[in-house]
Amino acid sequence: MSEHIKITVVMNDEKLNAQKDGEPVGKMMLTQESALTLMPLLLGNGLMDGSFCGGRGDCGRCVVQFLKGAPLPTGLERSRLEPEELRQGYRLACVTRPKADCTIRVVETAQAETPIVTDMNLVSANINLDSQQKNLSCYIIAVDLGTTTIAMQLRDAETGAVADTYCEMNPQRKYGTDVLARIQAAVDGQGEELRRLVCGVILRGLGQFAKNLLKRADEGTLLDGSSHVNENGNAGKILCMCIAGNTAMEHLLLGLDVSSLGRAPFVPVEKGLQNITAARLFEGMEEQPEGLHMADGGAFFDMPVYVAPCMSAFVGGDIVAGLYALGLFAAKASEVREKSKKVRHAALLIDLGTNGEMAITDGQRMVVTATAAGPAFEGDGTMLGTDRIALTAQLLRRGILDETGLLEEPYFTEGVRIEGAKEVPVAGRQIKNECYFKQKDIRSLQMAKAAVRAGEEILWEEMGRPRIEKVFLAGGFGYYLDVEAAVAVGLLPAHMRGRVEAAGNTSLAGAYELGRDLCGNRLDAASLEERTCLAESINLAEMEQFELLYLKYMNLGEN
Repeated sequence: MSEHIKITVVMNDEKLNAQKDGEPVGKMMLTQESALTLMPLLLGNGLMDGSFCGGRGDCGRCVVQFLKGAPLPTGLERSRLEPEELRQGYRLACVTRPKADCTIRVVETAQAETPIVTDMNLVSANINLDSQQKNLSCYIIAVDLGTTTIAMQLRDAETGAVADTYCEMNPQRKYGTDVLARIQAAVDGQGEELRRLVCGVILRGLGQFAKNLLKRADEGTLLDGSSHVNENGNAGKILCMCIAGNTAMEHLLLGLDVSSLGRAPFVPVEKGLQNITAARLFEGMEEQPEGLHMADGGAFFDMPVYVAPCMSAFVGGDIVAGLYALGLFAAKASEVREKSKKVRHAALLIDLGTNGEMAITDGQRMVVTATAAGPAFEGDGTMLGTDRIALTAQLLRRGILDETGLLEEPYFTEGVRIEGAKEVPVAGRQIKNECYFKQKDIRSLQMAKAAVRAGEEILWEEMGRPRIEKVFLAGGFGYYLDVEAAVAVGLLPAHMRGRVEAAGNTSLAGAYELGRDLCGNRLDAASLEERTCLAESINLAEMEQFELLYLKYMNLGEN
């Protein structure tokens, strides 16, 4: 049994940090074993929101300052924090292990607000937004189950018009911001908690939809402004809910074993379309939204729920949904055999986040892959990932940054100061919260963009080097990305200039279309399975040329 030590936590609040006789007034006295890191202590007492990198020290968001009794910094902390920060007692809660009684302060690391994109720029021809029909009161609930954010929409089953939207940060992030951290958490026994966290979000979204539908019923109005409620006195009936997410997120939602997703050969327990009921999805959850009526008159828990099929351990239902929304699905196997073998033009879908998922199709074949991009495209507490791309392109243009990714002095040592620093209260006084874009940030971006660019080229080669007519950028990163900046740093090849289109939240749009077509019998489940199975999934780690291309594209610049 290791020794217990006393830890005094100074509350991170201007008033509570006031001093009296040299000691902080607002504080919490805790004890823990000296063999443990600070992270479980802070999590257990609600003093920190979560282990954003799963306890690997990657994100740098769990910073604490030792006011007394600072332990020696670990090697990882020396690489993550500046020497002056270490001298001032700053450490990472996920790795530091205090050995004696100490006093700490939890440092609030302001995280850039993550925009949750629900817009879809490319509207399917199947959606009739100009419908003049009245009394449209049947809805599809679409869910984009993202690693970082969860977005839900209530959409008219016939017109596609959005009746209501609900968005929330994915609460699973307390167990890590990436899927590997959450897979490990599930393997360590937190699988049921991870499932319940996401189910809670979806139930809150359904509760909002129900409340607003009941309000509409009371007012006797519909989306088109007509004064009509149906014969049952409610303003809408639900046909089904469809959920699209990456393979790991869908497995966690369904309570499936995710251990095989975290080790070679990376085989999912289930890849096919899931057709279940709300009762199965929300098993063990006590909440039940009042006011959601099923189109067939059934109870809420009878609601059909579809979970989009996956293509591989790394290319999930969100990509399947996006491809479906964009009309990029390869034809059925029987149709492929009948088509001409002549070279066709191709389209490329790229969805960038902590994982970069890509799919290329020429209308006959489809090849998909994914590559680990890390947190560079997600951003940090100072900048969003798209801001990093834009700033890197600007530094290249000004000659402050060379193509190898090295900043000239004094920026190499100090970093590039980000404009817009604000005065913030710390320990009862105002200090300048200056933010810097540093050499390590550029290296992180270089590694992420090299992995994605290598993946793009390998997909293109595997497809036979067709002319790429259209590049669709999906998700929030693609929605806000400056394409010229992306070309300037080499994230996208120069020949794609003029062919790139921000597609918005294709996962959410595809979830709506899949739900609508499945429950409306416009799409046969077996046909969807066949199309999904046609996709050729490649593992970049097994490709000889990946390492060579990765090293080639580490350099910055248009090419």
